[in-house]
Amino acid sequence: MLPWRWEVTRKPLESLARSRSQMALLRRLPILAAAAFLLLGAAACGGGGYGGGDKKSEEGTKTTIGGVATESHGTKDVSGETGKVEIEMYDNYFEPTILKGKPGQKVTLELKNEGKAAHTLTISEQSIDQEVQPGDEAEVDVTFPQSGELTFVCKFHQSSGMVGALEASS
Repeated sequence: MLPWRWEVTRKPLESLARSRSQMALLRRLPILAAAAFLLLGAAACGGGGYGGGDKKSEEGTKTTIGGVATESHGTKDVSGETGKVEIEMYDNYFEPTILKGKPGQKVTLELKNEGKAAHTLTISEQSIDQEVQPGDEAEVDVTFPQSGELTFVCKFHQSSGMVGALEASS
């Protein structure tokens, strides 16, 4: 009968030992989960942009451009650019919404319509009115203003907030 007793007392001790290791793991689990969450958050916030050190900022904030309320889908500093500058046209917004450049700087905008509707990039002050069909691309040459900002719009969706700006930076 003694061996049976030994078995009875031994099994609860093994269960207790297993429970302690599981408890230690459970105590560490929130710390591990928090560490994983922080690492993923840091990875999601870092990097991005348009490549080559370009900066995109203020995405998702409300702004007013040319008297039209819109949501900003980024600002890009192109003052050091010598090639083409890409603007993506989505349904009812430009990305980036604001381009910053040197006063009088000339750039070629590469327009890519990523939306489902036709869009335009229209700058009446420079006689620019380029229509781009869904999935298509086009190019226009623009000049930054000597000071302040110059508004560009999609003439089809301006009332929906599809506006942007060329902003002269000093």
